Amino acid sequence: MSVEGDQQPAALDLAIIPMGEEATRQSAVMARDWRRDGNSVELCLGKLKRAMELANKLGARYCLIVGENEIAAGRYALKNMATGDQQSFTREEIAAHLSAARN
Repeated sequence: MSVEGDQQPAALDLAIIPMGEEATRQSAVMARDWRRDGNSVELCLGKLKRAMELANKLGARYCLIVGENEIAAGRYALKNMATGDQQSFTREEIAAHLSAARN
């Protein structure tokens, strides 16, 4: 039962978790680009476990972990927060995936 005035946060399309300084820079650029495409995107900074907890609290549909290996490979682990499913995508594939999920 919900009490009037209680509000659930709007679902966040994507939470990006950068691991390291370079990943934080790259993540900020990705977040900016995906926001321009109409997605709600937040950076969740800090240690992985804490950042995942924050992504959950924000109601993120997807979580993207960005580290040195991902940047070097050009492929990123995109996790569906509802199912726990995790797949590897390029930046372009992630943009298409987010767009399809919104429609």
